[in-house]
Amino acid sequence: MQVTKTNIIMKKNKILIITFIAVCFLSACIKNDPVIFKDTQVEIDAASYNANAAGLTYPIIPRNLPAGRAAGTGDSTLRRWPHTVRVRVNLIGAVSNVDRSITYETFASPITTIAFPATITGQTPAAPAATLAVSDAVAGTHYVALSGTVIIPAGSSFGFIDVQILNPGPSAGQARFLGIKLNTGGTVKPATNYSQIGLVIDQR
Repeated sequence: MQVTKTNIIMKKNKILIITFIAVCFLSACIKNDPVIFKDTQVEIDAASYNANAAGLTYPIIPRNLPAGRAAGTGDSTLRRWPHTVRVRVNLIGAVSNVDRSITYETFASPITTIAFPATITGQTPAAPAATLAVSDAVAGTHYVALSGTVIIPAGSSFGFIDVQILNPGPSAGQARFLGIKLNTGGTVKPATNYSQIGLVIDQR
């Protein structure tokens, strides 16, 4: 009888030990550390919503820049008439409790012509669709010179580059290009794929 009890106890102990090892092993296998995005970057909003131009890594846009969506055929054509084009810059990552300084630069046109859409119904002056010759916009002539810095305020995820378009008078068959590129001079680095955009202004 004593031998039987000993055998039973030993078997129970073996089962308990095996169960304990299995639980420890399975717990170690299924434990996952949470994946947390700790980096912070900035992007040009319109660059993330619009398709890249042919052969380029960024979009070239001849329409206005609706925040949070792609420019559509119903959006106003970018014209030489005085107005402000707002280029939104998005913060990717945690919102900060201090202002974030983002720097940018302008760059030259990679294209020589562009198929420009017609102005939408009611937009004055009206202009038909046409292929226009493209050259670089000149600060002080086609737009007010840019500061090269945009601020994302504390507690916000957005900043704005305000491009003030000027009217130097009509130029038949002509368009002017303004490229904007976020760079690494500020407190937040730019997202590689969405750091550039090209604007084209109809000068007719």
